[in-house]
Amino acid sequence: MRHGLSDADRGASAVEFALVAPLFFVFLFLLIEGARVQWTQQIVQEVAGNTARCMAIGTTACADGAAITAYARARGRSWGVVMDPATVDSAANQMCHGVTAMNRVTIRLPYRALTGLLPDAPAVVTATACYPSVL
Repeated sequence: MRHGLSDADRGASAVEFALVAPLFFVFLFLLIEGARVQWTQQIVQEVAGNTARCMAIGTTACADGAAITAYARARGRSWGVVMDPATVDSAANQMCHGVTAMNRVTIRLPYRALTGLLPDAPAVVTATACYPSVL
């Protein structure tokens, strides 16, 4: 009789896996997508900060609007984030967070989610950075 009981338990693991696996994979994909959003936000913020600093230092890499945009796009590409020119907005000697004479860079990057599972995934990842103008 014991032999028959072990045969009945044989399919229990498969049934348990079938019940738990969908929830596990949904949780796993939510975790990956949430990490991707945070990673993209961090990269966009780093690019905005470095671009504002480049503007303030006055290097030839950031001499005019086109060069500033090219610099920001190159920084993003080095991290694996592709930006088109319309995503980068820069302005010199602007008021930023109540402080005058600042170089401001704003990047608005459309975010494309890999899955539709993350309910609060942003459509656009935005970062703004300010750096004092060199007088």
